[in-house]
Amino acid sequence: MLEFSNQSNWVGALYPDWDYQQQHQLTAVFKASYQFDETGQLSPIEGAPPLVEADEHQGDALTSSLKAVNEIMPFKEGSEFYLYGTAYPEREGLIAMEVGVGILFTDQTKWKKVLRVFGKRNWKKTMVNYIHDDNPQPVEEIPLSYEYAFGGTNQQDDEDAYAANPCGIGYNSDQRNLLTDELPRIESSPGFMTSPMQKPTPAGFGPLPVFWEPRVSDTGEPVEDPTTQGGCPYSKSTKRCVHNVAPYDQRFKKTFKGGEVIHLRALVAGVSHQKAIQIVLPELKPQLYTIINNEAELLSPVCDTVVINTDERTVSMVYRAGIPWRLTDRRKGWVVLKDQEVEELPYDKEGRDAPRMASN
Repeated sequence: MLEFSNQSNWVGALYPDWDYQQQHQLTAVFKASYQFDETGQLSPIEGAPPLVEADEHQGDALTSSLKAVNEIMPFKEGSEFYLYGTAYPEREGLIAMEVGVGILFTDQTKWKKVLRVFGKRNWKKTMVNYIHDDNPQPVEEIPLSYEYAFGGTNQQDDEDAYAANPCGIGYNSDQRNLLTDELPRIESSPGFMTSPMQKPTPAGFGPLPVFWEPRVSDTGEPVEDPTTQGGCPYSKSTKRCVHNVAPYDQRFKKTFKGGEVIHLRALVAGVSHQKAIQIVLPELKPQLYTIINNEAELLSPVCDTVVINTDERTVSMVYRAGIPWRLTDRRKGWVVLKDQEVEELPYDKEGRDAPRMASN
């Protein structure tokens, strides 16, 4: 079996799993985490947070959103970005406000997403239809969690829930009777709700639980007996994006290279809404390689995940690389991780000696 030798200042480990072609592999995963200030300047976090090895929910797993996401999955399709945070109104009395994230990629392509945050609102019945109440409450400081986005469960039937967000606000499944007159407090710009019978995509920057759509459909047909295919849990209908957790509009075909510029607006306490925080992702130089039978082979890790927490002012870059490895393989060796920009550590972080390979 291979052992993981971490000779970098990042956190990392090696995990057994399966690749998309249903072949067994070992996955090397590592994460670089940084603190950012009001100017967007990054500094490495002392005592960096460990890899998240299982999903963590705000409450009950079936009825609440995620507060942390498994980071050790064996593969993703392309890359993705997700964010935890809070909307902070700049002054009292605002009826609505916008928060936004933009990314300038290294090839100069641009991406942006804007959410609009409201105070508490209700539908008002007229002679012919429903309209927005003309006396909404002002915006309050509010977590950007799916509990405040469109979704929810029929209060008269617990099994009748909005599959894309069972913990949200505003879901009406009955086309004749209004089951709730409350509107969601977070919507996506510009497609705002105009009818209580609409069923929009829940608005948010955060990750989606595996129990929600579209992730349920991405999983495909379940494998009744994984032992028949060596323990692999994937079926032929499993999609390549099965381990992607961000909303679809926060997924990208290309991976992060470093040098991407991320703009955050109205997402950090104490920073003017007129001044977007600009973060430039660092261009890391990881060297990852195997040493088996005294032969070294370089691997090609990719950064497929960027996670930002605007409340804690942190940004993390998650890298992974798959290593084909049969279940019957009894060879021994090392998977070594080094940062080519720092001096070689005298021993790996687990306290074991490990072979070295000279930097190129």
